[in-house]
Amino acid sequence: MSLSTAIAAELDARPDQPGTVSAQDGPDSLALDIVSNTPVGVNLEHLDFAVIDPGRPGWTIDELRDWGDRLAKRVTYLMEPLVVIEVDAQGGEVELRSQSPTPRGQLRSYYEVRLDKAGTLRLDRLSFDAQSRRRQPSPFQLTREVLERLADDLADTAHNR
Repeated sequence: MSLSTAIAAELDARPDQPGTVSAQDGPDSLALDIVSNTPVGVNLEHLDFAVIDPGRPGWTIDELRDWGDRLAKRVTYLMEPLVVIEVDAQGGEVELRSQSPTPRGQLRSYYEVRLDKAGTLRLDRLSFDAQSRRRQPSPFQLTREVLERLADDLADTAHNR
């Protein structure tokens, strides 16, 4: 079984039910905070991925940077390409964002990915309001095909060190 197969089975078991849906394949865990779930796709608040390996020490900043670079090269099928924008050696985090946010009226929407030294990844979609100068979480949609591809790509890039 793969992570994509596991999350697809969990989604199939909960048609059109909001809430958290999670799956695991070996050390890889994926959790989705779902607004809606249909046979075509999901509407998400955010996505969390983790490599759960109690015997492994925390990820180094170089390993996180490399993981971020692999993600940016491989995950090219979201609305906007991702780029590494910050490497925080002190905090043990790497941040990726959409290279060019999508404008819609006063809003500029973009993906934000945070990797941390515990081997976790969080994917959010945020909208920046130019008028209020504030950003806020924004639900986002993924087709089932894109979600399944993303699940496997997250796992592959995390282990392809």
